[in-house]
Amino acid sequence: MRPTAQSTESHGQDDAELTEFGYGSGGPAYWWSWPMVFVGQFMVALCFAELAARYPVAGSVYNWSKKTGNPHLGWLAGWMMLIASIVSISAVALAYQLTLPQISSFFQFVGDGTGTYDVATNAVILAAVLILFTTLVNAFGVTLMATINTAGVFIELIATVVLIALFAVHITRGPQVVMETHGTGAGYGYLGAFLVASLASAYVMYGFDTAARSARSPWTRRGTRRARSSGRSWPPSCSAA
Repeated sequence: MRPTAQSTESHGQDDAELTEFGYGSGGPAYWWSWPMVFVGQFMVALCFAELAARYPVAGSVYNWSKKTGNPHLGWLAGWMMLIASIVSISAVALAYQLTLPQISSFFQFVGDGTGTYDVATNAVILAAVLILFTTLVNAFGVTLMATINTAGVFIELIATVVLIALFAVHITRGPQVVMETHGTGAGYGYLGAFLVASLASAYVMYGFDTAARSARSPWTRRGTRRARSSGRSWPPSCSAA
């Protein structure tokens, strides 16, 4: 269950996409939004863990709403979850344009990236390929998806730990840097800039409900709660580090 949640969220990917937004909006001091967001999100995660333990079936919000409320409430929750998934998956997929063409020009299929519509059109193509691939993986069955998810999770976690270690041995600034604002919020106060910047850390730590989508009866209530809570504490800790 933890690999499924982690692979859906992919904290490393979100960090790479949103660090610029957080620093640009609130300066290095936006780092303090991490522990604040983590506390709030962890409280929600505990509620989801209790639901996943009490109703260990696939379906997440849809089935929980149906079982704790009624079929009409489940129908509404299911459709809202579907719409939210469509929007979020598309947004994340479009972010491939920020990374793949920088790794290799091979991934810039449209023009050279300098044209008016080169970036936007190429982003749509990369996103469509990614969504098609993930759809085919899901169509082949849970076993293949679980294998890819597990491999991706461990590779990302190992890479994150290695990256943290490399940064630690090449430190050029002290911890006082997290108190700097770089002039953000000048004229109207830093609180507004800080709240805007905190959206970056809030976005990174979302999606934990997806862990229950693959929940099955073999999970005990205690095991499900433990997996959910520990799965929420480890990735954000790496992201904050």
